[in-house]
Amino acid sequence: MKRLNQSGSHVIALALLILVLGVVGFTGYKVQQSHDNKTKVSQATAPTKAVVSSTIANAADLQTVSQSLDQSSAQLNSGLDDSQLNADLNSML
Repeated sequence: MKRLNQSGSHVIALALLILVLGVVGFTGYKVQQSHDNKTKVSQATAPTKAVVSSTIANAADLQTVSQSLDQSSAQLNSGLDDSQLNADLNSML
């Protein structure tokens, strides 16, 4: 029977191990980078609160703000339809 020369096979096994660890590490790095980018994008596109001036310098400013709020309230009230809510509440009674 002929014996196979196996000297140096541990070098090949070690090289394969290093290659596999490198691929796994690189894949993990890319996944982490992708996750960080998604987090940055979602934070950048998050809605922000409107900045409202907290000081009213004179009566004209107060009048302007009051008219703006009245108009917003009127638009909100005109868009509401409570007939379905009333029907649901009456059916529960």
